[in-house]
Amino acid sequence: MLSVTLAGIVTALAVIVVLAKIGLRKCLYFDIPLDISVTIVLAMIFAGTFSGMFAAIVGGLVFSVTLTVLKKVIGYEKPTRDGWVMVPPKW
Repeated sequence: MLSVTLAGIVTALAVIVVLAKIGLRKCLYFDIPLDISVTIVLAMIFAGTFSGMFAAIVGGLVFSVTLTVLKKVIGYEKPTRDGWVMVPPKW
């Protein structure tokens, strides 16, 4: 069970690292669609066994909580007609 939990956590962190390379603050504006998409994709990837679905659920949960905390701690950038505008953190 520990290895399954670890697989979910590592997968979620890998997706967050990719988002950091893209531009984490810009991605945080789209946190809800990202959260839904990543959770669905993880469920599709790990489908087939109970342990795989457990890893997908853990990965989706870790990803969701991490995005929420990051958005409240570091803020995010919002797209406007003039470019991206920084929205300060609301903790």
